Formats: sequence, structure tokens, C-alpha cells
Amino acid sequence: MARVEKGTARDNRARFFTALLLAPMSLFLLAVIGLPLFLLVWESVGDRDVSAGLPRTVELLASAHAAPSPDLYAALVTDLTEASDTAVGRVARRLNIEKPGLRTPLVAARAVALERPADAQAALVAADGRWAKPEIWQAIRASSGPWTDRYLLAAFDLERNASGEIVSRPADLAIYRSIVVRSFVIAGSVAALCLILGLPLALYLASLPPKSAERWLLVLMLPLWTSILVRAMAWILLLQSNGLINGVLQRIGLISAPLDLAFNRLAVVVAMTHVLLPFMVLPIYNALRAIPRTQLMAAGSLGATPWQSVRRVYLPQARAGIAAGILFVLASAAGYYITPALVGGPADRMIGTFIELAVLRTNNPGLAAGLGLVSLVFFLVLVGVLIAVMKPMRALEGARG
Repeated sequence: MARVEKGTARDNRARFFTALLLAPMSLFLLAVIGLPLFLLVWESVGDRDVSAGLPRTVELLASAHAAPSPDLYAALVTDLTEASDTAVGRVARRLNIEKPGLRTPLVAARAVALERPADAQAALVAADGRWAKPEIWQAIRASSGPWTDRYLLAAFDLERNASGEIVSRPADLAIYRSIVVRSFVIAGSVAALCLILGLPLALYLASLPPKSAERWLLVLMLPLWTSILVRAMAWILLLQSNGLINGVLQRIGLISAPLDLAFNRLAVVVAMTHVLLPFMVLPIYNALRAIPRTQLMAAGSLGATPWQSVRRVYLPQARAGIAAGILFVLASAAGYYITPALVGGPADRMIGTFIELAVLRTNNPGLAAGLGLVSLVFFLVLVGVLIAVMKPMRALEGARG
């Protein structure tokens, strides 16, 4: 009995020290993955700016069912008087998102409130006639939070109408669904091209002596040591109408007029493949290096052709490296926005560009978070599909073995 208790205490100490060793890595992962993901979800569904800046107004609006009353105007003036400039700015930004153009009447109301008028209703309506209309109060009520699905719906080109039903956005505003699909189509094209180019290259590098392979890997990594802007401008110079590629093709007589190679989808895929190819080659190369060469020799001695040896011996065992390369390239390519914006056309801009626009140009971080969350979910779905495809392949290989 004492021996069992001693063994249990030893196991508990081992588990404690193991947890202690893993604690720094766990905290690091929590800081760089868990916290940003939590903030992304929080920003995409949170809606507290209006309720925090106009608490009395929101409270009265929640119970108001008729036209705005004098008490409601008085509450708005009181809220705007007590709110800080930062809080008023957040309220104005949120109302302008709910209904464009509402920033102006709120700024006018702030100026009126600071004068502390005796008749709040008359002063507000005199400053901006829209305070006499129900639309502005409806916008305040709709954005009173504390939670909203507005940004997530907008990422799918959906919105809620006046009755609260989810409907499609107008055609001139319905752009994000096609942008998300376009981003992953481009990312998938880049991943496929990297796989087509990278798999034979990884097979060749794995067949070389380690020192020779290391030299070629350093050459392969050179694009990663160059500035993004420099790489993009280099491809523009190569692909433009009077660039090197068109010049060589015309000089050798293959074409009579310059080809349209720059500022289109082809240029985007080529430029991104140039940068992301190492992320495909390195995982596959590492997986191939771990496979004993004697297996290929054994397959050859049993009558297998070189192609059969690669297809039935090498590639099945390198499946994890291939999947890792696809995921690395797909995840990196889906988030690109500088390269597509520079070497592509207006129809080739990816989701990253519109997230940047939402954050820096239109001051709409909620929409940026919603687009980022939708892109993350889309990527996780693709990862799930890839895993689902890999499982039958693994089972088939096990049955053959």
C-alpha cells in the first residue's frame, strides 16, 4: 500500500514539473493566438459605443413607442454634455455606420448641448432639422447594443431590415461575399501552383547530399529576404508591356504584340507563388528526408519502376509534409493584400485590402473584425476538408500495406 502511494506521489510530481515546463509555451500561445482571437470575436459582435456614450437616451428609447418626447431631447443634451470628446466621437462613428450622414447632426447636437439650452428640443431641431425626424432616433435605438450581428451579416452581404428580418444588401453594396470567395480562389490557385512546382523540386533536393541540398535551399529562400515592395515592383517591370518578358518573346518571334501580363490575375498568382514557394518546398523536403532511401532500393529490387516507387512508397509517407505545405501556403496567401494591390487590377484585390480599408479609411473596426472572422472560419472549413480528404487516403494506404 505504501509503495502504491509513493508511486502516485512520484507521478503527481512528474505531472507538476511537466506542466511547469509547458507553462511558458502555453502562456505564449495564449498571448499570440488566444487573446487576438478573443478580441477579434469581441470586436465583431460588440456594440457598446452608443450605450456607453448616451446611457440616458438609450434607456428612454428602450421604453419609448411614440414620437420623441421633450424628456428624450433633454436626456440627449445631458448625455452629450457629460460625455467626453472621445465618447462622442465613438458614438458619431457608430451612428454614421448605422446610417451614413448622422455624424453631422450629432456634432451639431454636441455644440448645442455644451451651451446648456433651456429648451433642448427646440435648440436641437434648430441646429439640425433631422432631430425632429424618427430616423435618427431609430438609428440610435438600433445601435444601442450591447451586442450586434450587423458586422457578421455585412461580411456575408446581409443586413436586417426595419422589421428585423435578415435580407440581402442592395446590389451596389453586396461585395464582400464575392471578395472572400475571390481571395480563397486566388490562394487556392497559388497553393496548387506551389505544389506543382514544389513537389518535384523537393524530390530533387531530397535526392541530393545534405550539403548540396542546403545550398539550394538557401537560394530558394532568397525571395523571403527581399522587401515586399521590391519584389512587387520587380514583377511589374518584368511583366509590363515593355518589360523584359514581352521584349524577349517579341525578339525571338513568338509574339507580334505585347501580351497583357501585368495588373491582372496572372500577375498576382505568379508574384505570390514566387514568394510562397519555399513554404511548400521546406515541409515536403523535411518529410522526404526522414524516409529511408533503402525503401526505394527495396521497391526497385521488387520490380517497381521509379515512378511507382515515388508514387507508392515516397509520397504516401510524405503526406503530412504535403498537407503542411498546402496549409502554410493557403493561410499565407489568403491574407496577402500588398502584392495583389500592386501587381493586380481592381478585380484582383483580396480580403486583406478591404480589411485595411475598413480599419484605416472608413473607421469601421467592427466590419474589419467581421471580415477577418469570416475569413478565419472559411479557412478552418478548408482545413477540415483537407483533413477529411487525407483520412480516406491514409486508410487506403493502410489497407494496401
